Amino acid sequence: MLFTDTFTVAAATTKAAPVSRELAVTHGILHLVEVVFLDGPENEVLVAIERGKRQIVPTNADSAIVGNADTVAASLFQPIEESPYTLTIKAWSPSATYDHQVTVRCHILPRELLLPPTPELGILRRLGKMLFGKEE
Repeated sequence: MLFTDTFTVAAATTKAAPVSRELAVTHGILHLVEVVFLDGPENEVLVAIERGKRQIVPTNADSAIVGNADTVAASLFQPIEESPYTLTIKAWSPSATYDHQVTVRCHILPRELLLPPTPELGILRRLGKMLFGKEE
């Protein structure tokens, strides 16, 4: 499943007061994120994606994705299996003199498609259910 959001980041938007967008997604595994920068931002627009209060893209919390006439892709394995099923996209551009448009694309698949069942997994699930009363 593909979830997208396109938005404008105003010139001189600070990190302290970023553009903040909630992207409603679905239950599953976030396995690919793409951030599309049109021609123009010259690496002056910064984008980060959070799940809850934790930054998940890029992984290092003190960093952000930048680009110019570029699509930056990040492969990951981020479970989204508990409500709320949302991601927060934050963007800022403190040194930009023009507004810029950014598109974020999030690819989510069911866990079963990314991790097909194996005989070992079946045994582990049954054991987990027996010991802990739930499958995991």
